[in-house]
Amino acid sequence: MLTFSVDRQLITTTLKPNREKDEIAAAEATLVYHGVRHGISYLAQQCTTTVIKNLFSSSSIASSLSCGRTKAAAIATDVLAPYFTHHVIQEMKLAFYYSLSFDASNKGNLKTYPFCVQYFSDVGVKKAIIDFIHDSSESAIDIHRNARQILDKYELNLSGNNVSFNISLHSSQFVIY
Repeated sequence: MLTFSVDRQLITTTLKPNREKDEIAAAEATLVYHGVRHGISYLAQQCTTTVIKNLFSSSSIASSLSCGRTKAAAIATDVLAPYFTHHVIQEMKLAFYYSLSFDASNKGNLKTYPFCVQYFSDVGVKKAIIDFIHDSSESAIDIHRNARQILDKYELNLSGNNVSFNISLHSSQFVIY
């Protein structure tokens, strides 16, 4: 029988959260948020990080910033986007009405589908992009599959209020014509 000895002191000091590391991560996330919010490229953000490190060299947090293009893109897509998407979905589910719209866009051989929502909140009408799908297929079945995937992923309900035709099971325009 094998036995293992565990150094509990080593584990607790290794896993102990470090306040300075948290502050550095918060500063990097803030820089990336600001860049995305104002449409600044990741290359310009990398340059800004270098300038901040030089300007505030006496600050341990500023001198520890390392937010290049790759890291900024990862923070934007893997940290900030899921957080704000979750926030939008939760706020949207509290609204009585919302609309979901999407369209296809071609860029070379890449076809993208941005899914946008518009809903009422406490401060007025809000608009947001909740997802962005890359799919090279243009068939109606694949477009429907993408839309269904978004509805299922975010548990959104769909109704036929205020549409120009009846969408019930036996009275839709496809059955009549």
